[in-house]
Amino acid sequence: MVIVVDSKSFGKKLKNHRAKCGWSQKECAEKIGISTRYLADIERGDKIPTLETFVLILNTLTASADDVLQDSLSVGYQSKSNDLLKKLESVDVSKRKQVLDIFNSVITSLKDN
Repeated sequence: MVIVVDSKSFGKKLKNHRAKCGWSQKECAEKIGISTRYLADIERGDKIPTLETFVLILNTLTASADDVLQDSLSVGYQSKSNDLLKKLESVDVSKRKQVLDIFNSVITSLKDN
């Protein structure tokens, strides 16, 4: 079995989490215990970290693996679905039916093709 990871998406998501923490690459790399160069390579998608380093990065950034890997994992759709549900909850109750009707229409249209 070959596992393919979208390294560009993976790196971008890690970079976004780092930015949310307000850390420079240097600060973040020091907290993780890796070189700034290696972190930059990961964020650009040029390198994929070992599992041990991956866990260190996630713990340092307090990021979840499913969020970071959702574009590379089939279960990632569950995470995206949860994000959509949270967004739907933020919509005014009177508008939720409209959103759901649009969503159902798109799904129906895609099934017909």
